[in-house]
Amino acid sequence: MNFKAPAPTYLGPPSKHSGVGNKPIKRIVLHGTVSPCVPGGARNIARYFRSDAAGGSAHYVVDPGEVVQVGYDSVVCWHAPPNPGSLGVEMCDPVGDRHGKPLPMKRWWDENHTKMLHLTADLVADLCLAYDVPVRMVNARQLARGMDGICEHADVSQAFKQSTHWDLGNFPRRRFLRLVKRMVKAKLEGPGKQLPAPRNPTRVDKARDLLEQVLRGPRNGALRKKKIRAGLDVLPKH
Repeated sequence: MNFKAPAPTYLGPPSKHSGVGNKPIKRIVLHGTVSPCVPGGARNIARYFRSDAAGGSAHYVVDPGEVVQVGYDSVVCWHAPPNPGSLGVEMCDPVGDRHGKPLPMKRWWDENHTKMLHLTADLVADLCLAYDVPVRMVNARQLARGMDGICEHADVSQAFKQSTHWDLGNFPRRRFLRLVKRMVKAKLEGPGKQLPAPRNPTRVDKARDLLEQVLRGPRNGALRKKKIRAGLDVLPKH
């Protein structure tokens, strides 16, 4: 079954890029815009990426109401070096506070973040199917070993040491990946299959998110991380 790349509203081209030749697509990199998670935010970021003031660019921007495209997939955008062979997906999210401290995980439980996460998962599912990107989250060590998949900007920074950005900070990776997999499954079952509808996180979702936040914190010892992973593994999937 052949899948076409998504074609949301195009609001490009970006001011900063390295031309065409962005292939093969090996990874999809998730970013935070360091801006409010509100409808209309994606168009504001697209406008910024088109301006000369922009220091970088991305292929897609998502807010709670829509997905827009700023750079075509064939263009090497400046989002998480090394950029060739990757697609940048920006989510309208503040990421951190004014002191540079990551915002708590619980922001992903509000209505706007829930809608945005759903739209992003749908977009990423389409990109994985179109470019045969493995539907898995990969960390910095896995990226450095050459594994392909979905990651955050922080993973790319740690793996290749070509940037210092640490977005998305506290982000529900496992819950997001489960949603992407559900989207992929529905799309593989055919055009008549109804896609998962947006839903608020359950108490189990929130518990898993909080455990994940602690797991990824800087003060966790190896033994504590092992115990938290074990706790995540035994929690119900839904």
